[in-house]
Amino acid sequence: MKARYFSCITIVCILTLSALIYTNAFTQPQPQQQPMPKPQVSREVKIDAKQFPIPQPCNCLADTKIVTFYENENIPAGMGISSGIYTKVEGYRYINITVEFDQITAVEKPVSLSVMFGFSSTAELGSGRYFNFDQNYTDSADPIIIAASGKNCWMGSPHNISRYTLRIPIMGPYIQVFPYNLESRARKVTVKAYLST
Repeated sequence: MKARYFSCITIVCILTLSALIYTNAFTQPQPQQQPMPKPQVSREVKIDAKQFPIPQPCNCLADTKIVTFYENENIPAGMGISSGIYTKVEGYRYINITVEFDQITAVEKPVSLSVMFGFSSTAELGSGRYFNFDQNYTDSADPIIIAASGKNCWMGSPHNISRYTLRIPIMGPYIQVFPYNLESRARKVTVKAYLST
């Protein structure tokens, strides 16, 4: 009788413990599940080519300029003239100076041209002589005058004019030219320049 009593108690205890374990398993807080990340949608971004222009190689022409120093200027016999004005040529690399003067015969003396470069319009450090040491030079040298004689430029009759062009590099930001009439009579002289980069 006692054995059956203890068996019943044992079964009741086992069932009670099982019920408690089952209840605790479902009543404990469960960890929160993180929401699934939404798949990222790739979007194609269109770029306006005008906003990011591709640099193109420069096929542009050189910058040029025409300067008139004298126009049909009357120069007395055996004299040179000066305008007293220095013209700005900064930013250019070369200057081509063309001189034209009347000449009746081939034996007449020409109109020469001298050139001076300066650092301002008021002839600051104006210089008409230069040294050119493109290569190694170990000896002393004399300065060279920037000048052209204009000899042997007669274009013949019936033109009766002479014309020549002096091409030199720009050696200063300002320039002035000085035509000189070597003939024993007055002459009409025109001096113009073509600047280029």
